[in-house]
Amino acid sequence: MSGEYFLPFAHALATDHDVYALDLPGYGTTPTPPRALTVPELGEVLAQVIRTLGLDAAVVMGHSMGCQIVVDTIVRNPGLCAGYVLIGPTVDPAAHSRPALAWRLLRDTVGEPAANNAVVFRNYLRMGPLRYLRTARHMLADRIEEAIIRCHVPGLVVRGTRDPIAPHGWAVDLVRLAPDAGLVEIPGAPHAVQYNRPEELAAACAPFLESVGR
Repeated sequence: MSGEYFLPFAHALATDHDVYALDLPGYGTTPTPPRALTVPELGEVLAQVIRTLGLDAAVVMGHSMGCQIVVDTIVRNPGLCAGYVLIGPTVDPAAHSRPALAWRLLRDTVGEPAANNAVVFRNYLRMGPLRYLRTARHMLADRIEEAIIRCHVPGLVVRGTRDPIAPHGWAVDLVRLAPDAGLVEIPGAPHAVQYNRPEELAAACAPFLESVGR
């Protein structure tokens, strides 16, 4: 997904914070690399963007597979970020296969508003089916549950209570594994809570962002 998926949430946060919504290489309108990039490669791009912008004490946020990129960025670049927010993180070990993930994605798609699904399908079409499948392979190869143990900055895991892709038990497991993380759940929200419930999500994140900024 591109930064477009974060714009409603970005606008909600921008009343109190400087916010940047990124299109990583191969996503959205950015130039397409010759092959699908791995999670560590995408994480290095994120780290380079933070350094190029000269951001001080940045809090990095990701949604779904973007959570894996966020965690990898923090682990490989100690001292670069002040904190992180993971929204609907993947990949739950209980669904660690393409068929299992596809089934959860289908269940979520049925429960998402039409406007959300239009954004998703538009971004999938931009990427193309082959790159999508190769990216999914990289997503499944990455183990966020092993990496988050080395995230030594404050974190927040967020999910909607109707999110079949990031179920409650999986979110609790990640929080337990992280050295310093909390859990917030948005009542009645599906997977794309940052797109469908941006104001609620911003309010839920506000105490964490305030504490990180101190």
